[in-house]
Amino acid sequence: MPVSRETMLAKLRDAYTVYFDDVETPDAVPHLAACYDFHSTNECFVISKKVKLWSAETNEYVHVFSLPHLDQQTFEACRDHALELGMAKVHPHLDHKSSYITAVFVCDSMDAGAARALEKTRIHKDFLFSLKGWMDFRTAAVELSTGRVLVNGAARDMKEFMQGNLARCSSIQEETH
Repeated sequence: MPVSRETMLAKLRDAYTVYFDDVETPDAVPHLAACYDFHSTNECFVISKKVKLWSAETNEYVHVFSLPHLDQQTFEACRDHALELGMAKVHPHLDHKSSYITAVFVCDSMDAGAARALEKTRIHKDFLFSLKGWMDFRTAAVELSTGRVLVNGAARDMKEFMQGNLARCSSIQEETH
């Protein structure tokens, strides 16, 4: 029995809100179900906090889209919305190391064009020759009817995370029936 989108969205919310902030979702963006932000700063001091040797700031902005069928045109529109929303939050400066903008798609089915476009998505931006950090765009999709998880190259590490959450949803659904 396939997992419902609502169950998967709830499981992703539980998984993300452990370390991420659950932020308000803009109403104007079609299919956008949830947004999560993560901020981390590492610093090294000598003797006191007044003498800082270095600082490195890392951010991630996750946008979760939910829809019955993902086609290539819808994927590209949602990808562009996620990129626009994420870039509005990226503020490069000397302590900025990296930012990830992540688009996650939870769909019942997906066509081959969308799958191909998702896997081939490559968006990277350096800020002032990387002196002010860089940004990578990551994307992942869960096709609930087949249990298939697809990611682009920048999101390779997300595949296991998405598969694990999908498996937990399946086991929860089996227990309730």
